[in-house]
Parts: sequence; structure tokens; C-alpha cells
Amino acid sequence: MSNLTDEAVFFNEIAPKIRELVQSFHGKASISVQKTPEDYATEVDIAVENLIVNEIQARFPNDQILAEEGHNDTVIPDSRIWIIDPICGTGNIGRGLTSFCSNIALADNGILIASCVVDHSQNDYFWSVGDNIVYINDGKLQPLTKPEGLGVVIDVDMGAANNLSDKELTKYVAFLRNIITGTTYMPQSLNTSLGFAYTAIGKIDGFVNTYNHPWDICASVFLLQQVGGIITDLDGNPWNIESVGAIGAKDPLIHSKLVELYTK
Repeated sequence: MSNLTDEAVFFNEIAPKIRELVQSFHGKASISVQKTPEDYATEVDIAVENLIVNEIQARFPNDQILAEEGHNDTVIPDSRIWIIDPICGTGNIGRGLTSFCSNIALADNGILIASCVVDHSQNDYFWSVGDNIVYINDGKLQPLTKPEGLGVVIDVDMGAANNLSDKELTKYVAFLRNIITGTTYMPQSLNTSLGFAYTAIGKIDGFVNTYNHPWDICASVFLLQQVGGIITDLDGNPWNIESVGAIGAKDPLIHSKLVELYTK
């Protein structure tokens, strides 16, 4: 393991606390903050962010924090920063759906060095502190072998479409047409970055995310990097923490095809 022992301990202690806190709401989440007509934060978002932030401030008091609800204007520094999405999939939890996750990533000098994704639908958490190793709960993640006949599934993150300009939306619609008519790939949209984490662990085959903040994607990107996956921006250029939009896959041929379809 790398020298991030304290961070590994943190992930293994905070993930069960996050799950327990979310479960204490019994699948009911009322709106606490209405950001826009289409975007809001629930009481679960606020509670989970407070839990994570308080734990980080107690354990790593010199680190900075970028988090969706209460710390969303922090500038990425040339030092350590935790990047947090307490609930990714707020629109799902607000409707009583179980497809949502909690994202925690750690970057140093703009480079991701550790992350944890809590999958509330399965009561699992995936985490890594580098060394090309990903863990599921308290054990190493074993590579998943996909049964024959399942095809190629791509998460296309439809929830991001509302944030696109007319020009970007036209391009995205063309991409969706290309993937449906030009491949046998099966698009799906979990409306949460859980699909990005599932790409890393092998449950699905890739994702295309047209709009994001760092907290939406950083935790899953680090997991994907640790399993040898490929992550770029929408044009196929190198991805970085402040990139808006991303294409990711474990299979380089699938990744190349997705970039081709998006830039076509």
C-alpha cells in the first residue's frame, strides 16, 4: 500500500457511517435547498456532507475541501484538497430510487491520489489509495468476468443534458443517434456518477459525461485509473480535474469508438 495509511483507515471508517446515516432517513428525503427549478439539495445531501467534512477537518486539519453543498467555491490549490459529492443522484433519492452514491476524492497538486465511492444501492463501497489496487469494502476487488451475451453497455448520463448550451446539446443528440444507429452498444442512464464507478469495477463498459463539476467525477476517475482504464475529455484529450465532460472505458477499443462517435 502507498503511504496513505491514514486515508485508507478514513475510507473504511467513514463509508459505514455514511451508509448508516443515509439509511436512517428510510428512503425519504425532503428538499432543503432549491438551487434552481431543476436542481436541489435534500436533507440527506446536507447531512452526509456535514458528516464527511467534519471527519476530514478532525483527521486532516491542514487539507482544503471542495464539496457540492457548502464548500463549492473552493479553488483547486497546489496542495491537498478533498473533493466531495455527498449524494450523487439527488434527483433519484428525492424520488425514492436507490441509484445514487457518495463520492470522496483526494487530490494533491491537482493530481488524484485516493478516492472512495459508496454505492448505496448495493451497500458496498469501492476505494483506492493508489498502487493500482482497488478495494471493495475491506477486501481487494477481484476483476469481474462478464458473461458472454451481455453486450456492451454505456452510461450516457442524460441528467447532464439540462446544463448544455444549444450547440452542445445538438452535438450530444447527434452522439446519441450515432451510438444507437452506428453500434450495437446499449446506452443507459443511471442519472448519477455511479455508472462511472461501475465502469471502473467492470459492471458496465464505459461512460460519456457531457457536463460535470469535479465532485461528480473525480472519485470514480481515480478508481478507473487504478484498474488501467482510459479517461479523456470529450475530444479525446488528456483529462484533468477541471475538465468539463469526460469519456471513460476499460477497453481501449470501446473508448476509441466512443470518442469517434462523439466527435463525428
